[in-house]
Amino acid sequence: MQLGTSTLLGLCLLGLTIPKVESAFPTLHLQPVILDQIHSPTAIVSARDASDRLFICDQPGRIFIVKDGMLLPAPFLDISNTATNVAHRKVIGVSTTYSERGLLGLAFHPDYENASSPGYRKFYLNYNKAYQAGIDPPPHDGGTWTPNCTTVIAEFQVSATDPNVANPLSERKLLLYPQPQSNHNGGNIVFDANGLLYIGSGDGGGSNDNGNGHTGGAANNALGNGQNKTVYLGKILRIDPLGSNGPGGQYGIPTTNPFVGAGGGVKEEIFAYGIRNPWGLAFDDGPNGTGRLFCADVGQLRVEEINIITSGGNYGWRYLEGTERPSFSTSMAHPGGTLIAPIAQYAHPGSNVSDPAKPGFFLPELGLSVTGGFVYRGSAFPTMQGKYIFADYGATSGPASGRFMGLEESSPGVFTLTNALPLTGPNPNMLRVLCLGEDDSGEIYVGSKVTAGVLALQTGLPNGALYKIVPASAVVNTTQLEPVKDNSIFSELGPLGEELSNGTGNLFAGRTGAGENRRSLLKFDVSSIPPGSAVISATLQMNVNATDAANLGASNFDLFKLRQDWGEAASFSATGPAFALNNDATWDHRFYSATSPVEWTFGIDQPYWTSTSATASLNAPGSYTWTNSLFTDVRSWLANPALNQGWILIGNEATNGTAKQLHSRESAASMRPKLTVTHVSPSSYARWVANYFPSLPEGGFLSPDGENDVIIDYDRNGTTDLFIPTDKDGFNHLIEYAYGFSPLSTNPAGSDQFTVTLSPGVSGSSNLAVTFRRDSSATDLIYQLQISSDLVQWTTMAQSAAGSVTVGENGSSVQSDVLLSGTARLVTVTRNLTTGANEKQFVRLRVTRLR
Repeated sequence: MQLGTSTLLGLCLLGLTIPKVESAFPTLHLQPVILDQIHSPTAIVSARDASDRLFICDQPGRIFIVKDGMLLPAPFLDISNTATNVAHRKVIGVSTTYSERGLLGLAFHPDYENASSPGYRKFYLNYNKAYQAGIDPPPHDGGTWTPNCTTVIAEFQVSATDPNVANPLSERKLLLYPQPQSNHNGGNIVFDANGLLYIGSGDGGGSNDNGNGHTGGAANNALGNGQNKTVYLGKILRIDPLGSNGPGGQYGIPTTNPFVGAGGGVKEEIFAYGIRNPWGLAFDDGPNGTGRLFCADVGQLRVEEINIITSGGNYGWRYLEGTERPSFSTSMAHPGGTLIAPIAQYAHPGSNVSDPAKPGFFLPELGLSVTGGFVYRGSAFPTMQGKYIFADYGATSGPASGRFMGLEESSPGVFTLTNALPLTGPNPNMLRVLCLGEDDSGEIYVGSKVTAGVLALQTGLPNGALYKIVPASAVVNTTQLEPVKDNSIFSELGPLGEELSNGTGNLFAGRTGAGENRRSLLKFDVSSIPPGSAVISATLQMNVNATDAANLGASNFDLFKLRQDWGEAASFSATGPAFALNNDATWDHRFYSATSPVEWTFGIDQPYWTSTSATASLNAPGSYTWTNSLFTDVRSWLANPALNQGWILIGNEATNGTAKQLHSRESAASMRPKLTVTHVSPSSYARWVANYFPSLPEGGFLSPDGENDVIIDYDRNGTTDLFIPTDKDGFNHLIEYAYGFSPLSTNPAGSDQFTVTLSPGVSGSSNLAVTFRRDSSATDLIYQLQISSDLVQWTTMAQSAAGSVTVGENGSSVQSDVLLSGTARLVTVTRNLTTGANEKQFVRLRVTRLR
């Protein structure tokens, strides 16, 4: 998919239930797209207009556009403004604490791009605003309670002149209804292929679907809003936003809605009911899709569920939670009719919910709040076609604890639950998964954050994030390293007080039977891992080749990250300590010297960090591995190579006889210590950006077609938090990347070495020669040298893709593709222009970045 194109014109007159078959899901990777720039993403939506844009709802009341992997600086729409003329629709529920109110849903009309349709350039929002008595609808039951807020379903239109900006004054409110409490607002809205809008509405909040604003009050046998078809709450609603036969005339009620004409105050907008808090509505409407509507319904204290929504369906709430009868409704009468069971359900930790499909067994206890997803219909994962990907938000307080899961339809209507999808990238247990979304191509994205509060910050920055789910096999790399130095240090001294070391022999750690301690030092050079790589895991493998004579069995050996540099010289002993040589590390000195040794420093700067990086239990000779937090150490060394002093291995020094002898880097190749690092390497463009703009957050705006300064306002308060001036030398950012130029220092005219020359040919023809510069390290670029006589139809003369050698096309020849310096190369292409074809010709270099 084309990510960005830039062109240089030479206007020359020539002139991307139960676990049974978890392997059915491929390993996924969460690829960061946007970090540190949004607060709390609640919806990720494509306009399906082939613009390759994603629209991100940020709960405080703004919609942002992601284009070419970057967050555009100006919001598409901002309804968080406190100005008087929009105060009546200011989004409510924005604070540093957890909240379910705010901007919750976005949907584009299916005819958004059809200029002849009344849906042209129209989109719809679901948001909460402060309740205004006398203006907003009153309490639905005629009660005296005051609504907490009002749900608004509204229509907006995009600007007539800028597709990246909506018109805030175009708002038309379609449907409003009061919310008794602050939670359970639902929020998702989706269109079907016929232009009908489906609205997920929660039961009004509180708990048990009773109390003020809930049908039947606080009684155990109360009907609740979910079962009361005379209220909008606890339902899936369906309206025609372009119709006018609904109450107030601002929307239409489809004649095919199941309760049209029911009478008795029944809301004809209802499509399905018995819903608690729908958080994730999605049609399976991609290529080969079934057209079914999937709905994730958040449970209360025990069960989370996934449903397929059908016309007129009753999904059981408050009579049922999942398929279980909750204790708070034991005296409630059966609502009557058929209650539709979820296609999948799972339990909360510690709830012990019986599995109706497997008597005597319990539902898997996987999470606390389901986040709905999508049936995958993209192209990146052929083996995942037709499978439903979803997640669990995790805890609303305390540490994040998200999870990704999947459903596979093993037979018609029967779904198998995969408890945890194979995943690389950020640990989902470190995320709160707020939403999933789709792009134009059916690829799935994830909106998450770390903190629970809507506006709560992490390290002083917004911590909402956007990730793309991509195949791990396509992006995950493994690098295996051996130590660049290792050594052992010994607590005892030689017979004449000599300091001891072992720079080229085996490694030693632990405590001998005689009560002498030894420790191993190892350092790995991680510079071969591309800068900017995301480290997923790191594992150290070492081989024990001997134990202390008084071997007491298994004992823990800990790795700690060193803070101080140390030495390795040629001292050697096969079985124990040797006399230290100059520049060896010893127990007392980082660099031993008979005349000027350098001591280990104690006090504020200890020789090593006291928090354990990894632990392994060592026993008999054999291979052992350390993992734990080694990846965080490697990450820190990649970010700041000066911090890389390696690790120190310390055994059980409280018990005699625990010492182990291990192979070192001087051993046979198969026995040497090996550090295996799994990482995702950034694209060459991302490395270029990280090199010149290290402070730019992931997905920060850097216009490929311009030379904009980097300006970031993290908290969107109108104050610039990050400013990086660029060179303004006439070369846009994409071209500077393509040429291997710096965007921060001026490149003089002519430095691009783009030249066009014409010389006489045979029989009245002309010989055209064009030179251009390219960077072979720019492996995500395609360079195309093209020619045209009318600036409309272009013919490619030569092309270089993914850093490969330039190849001539359509009768043109590459005369040379030679190295200039570093990775920059100069290409010369020739073409014969026959008589009559050389009166007026134009050439250009077209540069396209792919993802």
